[in-house]
Amino acid sequence: MIRKNQFTNIGLLRYCLVGKSKFNKQGYKGIHYFLVLIITGFLSIPVSAEPNDFTSRYSMHLLGANIGEFSVRQTSESGNVSVEAVTDVKVNLLISYRVKYVQHTIYYHGILQSSHVETYKNGKLNSDIWLKLQNNSYQLVADGDTTIINDYITYSGSLIYFNEPTEIKKIYKERSAEMQQINPVSEHIYVIKDENEKELNRYFYEGGILQYAQMKHAIGTIELKRITTNELND
Repeated sequence: MIRKNQFTNIGLLRYCLVGKSKFNKQGYKGIHYFLVLIITGFLSIPVSAEPNDFTSRYSMHLLGANIGEFSVRQTSESGNVSVEAVTDVKVNLLISYRVKYVQHTIYYHGILQSSHVETYKNGKLNSDIWLKLQNNSYQLVADGDTTIINDYITYSGSLIYFNEPTEIKKIYKERSAEMQQINPVSEHIYVIKDENEKELNRYFYEGGILQYAQMKHAIGTIELKRITTNELND
């Protein structure tokens, strides 16, 4: 499990080793990175040096019907966190269609390094979104269009399953490539709202692990329910 107060200071050491050089544009970038490391030590989800491996499965429901399944695996070791997730949804309304999301995200010492989301519709690639940290900024490539993001990302949708956002205010959503606000509404319950204060998602936690979620969609509210060990053995 990712725990607080285990944030390593490799970035700080690196900064100290080059601290005798004169200030220039690169120096100011170094200071910016130095400050980000300090802030993330308090606000981000730091990582443990011991290897950890967590997996969960969730059933997905729309209008009372089971429409698919979501599986996620998080591994962490020596400051590296890797999250792999697959969503497989089949909807039968006026038109039947199948959507599959394949997602991979990597963190290093509490800072997002890269994320990749592929969306397949009826078996064909429909969308491809890459995000990579390069030279203290992110390069976002979404279906061929490139955007630069300058702020460091310390929490994203990939972390939400095994890392309760107790001190988090912003969340980067890999699938939509946007930053959103996340806030607690009561103990172990959090919501994401849009710019008009309309609720988008609601998350429920127990023991630091996501147990249940409600996600607003154009066709209705999608429910995400964690499949327990007992259910798997039934």
